[in-house]
Amino acid sequence: MAPKPPIKPTEMIDVVDPTGVWIGIESRTKVHREGLWHNVFHCLIVRSEEPPRVVLQRRHPNSKGFPNKIDLSATGHLMAGEVPSDGTREIAEELGIEVAADQLVPVGVRLMADNSGEGLNRERIHLHFLKDDRVLENFNPSASEVSGLIEIEINEALRLVDHYPTDSTFTVDAIEWNMKGRPRPTKIAASELVPPTSGYWAAALLAAKRFVRGQQPLAV
Repeated sequence: MAPKPPIKPTEMIDVVDPTGVWIGIESRTKVHREGLWHNVFHCLIVRSEEPPRVVLQRRHPNSKGFPNKIDLSATGHLMAGEVPSDGTREIAEELGIEVAADQLVPVGVRLMADNSGEGLNRERIHLHFLKDDRVLENFNPSASEVSGLIEIEINEALRLVDHYPTDSTFTVDAIEWNMKGRPRPTKIAASELVPPTSGYWAAALLAAKRFVRGQQPLAV
């Protein structure tokens, strides 16, 4: 008989109210089935020089939410007992780089409610910036979670957001690396973005531009 595949442990997540007050612990499945508020970690990698540029990821085709879509650099649920700076775990798991908590720049918390395909999603997003200038080939993305990395000028990414969803075929220039060979110039369409719900993409990108230029405050 063929060996049975290993059973994945149930992911347990802190349930909170919209202000962040802890309520209890539930499984990830129940959190999304019932639309319970929970904390997630987002990281946007920002290049240090002009013109302001960011590194995005293309989600894996088998992702539970928004498969094949272009997302921020690293995103994921905070597990029960974790604090936002523990999101360095997500960076290591998805992008294959080790980052110290003090390298992360907290930007703010934003409430988000949508349907990602995993179920009803009510998130408290803890957004962080990470200044990192390594070339795309020096990341080591997880082949089971990420299918590519994209470097794009912030102004171009904002143009995509501006055309979503009224002109989802609108494209801009970017560089994409699919973990094979060298990064190549490509065209990115507005329809390829994880939906920019409630202006989140624009707020994050505009704050990232300020971050590159040493401007304060930073907020989403």
